Amino acid sequence: MRILLTIEYRGTNYHGWQRQKNLPTIAQTLEQAIFKVTDKQVSIHGAGRTDAGAHAYNMKAHFDIDYPLPPEKFAYVLNNVLPPDIKIRKSELVDDNFHSRFWAKSKTYIYKIYLSDSPSGVYYDTHYRVRPPLDIDAMKQAAKFLIGEHDFSAFMSQGSAPSSTIRTITDLAISLREIDDGYGQELVIKITGRSFLYNMARVIVAQLVKVGKKIIQPQDIKTILLTKQRKYAKEIAPAHGLYLLDIEY
Repeated sequence: MRILLTIEYRGTNYHGWQRQKNLPTIAQTLEQAIFKVTDKQVSIHGAGRTDAGAHAYNMKAHFDIDYPLPPEKFAYVLNNVLPPDIKIRKSELVDDNFHSRFWAKSKTYIYKIYLSDSPSGVYYDTHYRVRPPLDIDAMKQAAKFLIGEHDFSAFMSQGSAPSSTIRTITDLAISLREIDDGYGQELVIKITGRSFLYNMARVIVAQLVKVGKKIIQPQDIKTILLTKQRKYAKEIAPAHGLYLLDIEY
């Protein structure tokens, strides 16, 4: 049977999702937990890959197994052996043809910025700290140029060779809220799209921060898109502010 897992994790202590030799990763930790519970070796297939230090609220991944346990019980038994920073929110039976990556219709990421003059001992590995001020209205104007179907070559890091660099962003929202520490605010950038190029979300965030800092103007984002060259968008926001929020099937 094919089991779909919904996984929440804090990626601080891991070298990303994908298996790596001699390095702890999310996928490897999940496979080890499944083996510990069932004594069966499985390969887990994620809906995507998150970078080292990035987090997830609702990562999706599937695996195939022949084991006498109701699908919905896998969440409970796996949570008993998983570390506290990786937990299964839900386990369910899916069609044998289902694929967590290829069947995804859209993905939503959020990026958290701690807007403060002083560093935080709490948010240091969950938010990207940026010193104020940031022109939030200018960032929102810039974000509009990214919505829709575009060639996002300028917003892709080296390290992958996609068949196409055309991607569609269906929503890009920016919100600011007060937080209770008394020293800063939380800025959240929410991005939804069909799929994303390598590091695309983090490069977008970095360019929006440049707009907020008035290093570049909102309309410069459109110019960068049209160049299709990464040299005009060299900066990348740190991985520890990025969260995979949800995946729609």
